[in-house]
Amino acid sequence: MKLREGLAVALGGALGTLARVGADEALVGITYGAHLATLTVNVLGAFGLAFVVAHGAPRLSPALRAGISVGFFGSYTTFSAISLLVITSNTVEAIGYLALTFGLGIAVAVLGWKWGTSVRTQTVADA
Repeated sequence: MKLREGLAVALGGALGTLARVGADEALVGITYGAHLATLTVNVLGAFGLAFVVAHGAPRLSPALRAGISVGFFGSYTTFSAISLLVITSNTVEAIGYLALTFGLGIAVAVLGWKWGTSVRTQTVADA
């Protein structure tokens, strides 16, 4: 990895971390707030990453692409939090949460990909 890409990943990671902490803090004190915060960031992250890759990746510099995808979305979303929430929940909650997380995540990733591809195609056609 080149220095510029490494710095972009570090900056993107810092911004993604701040966004993640903001989501967590916004839902403190709400019943199932940690579950909702993790679900929200992972669903938004799945959509955002798919959109960026489908729409912008071919046109972005390697540094910007790495900063957004690996840096921002890598630090914003989290699998470890999903794992912890699942093992500390009862069986029914855990199964429901996993189904909701992966079902919504895949659905919005498909939407993000389709929208990103559509926007990219329109942009190319308008040029």
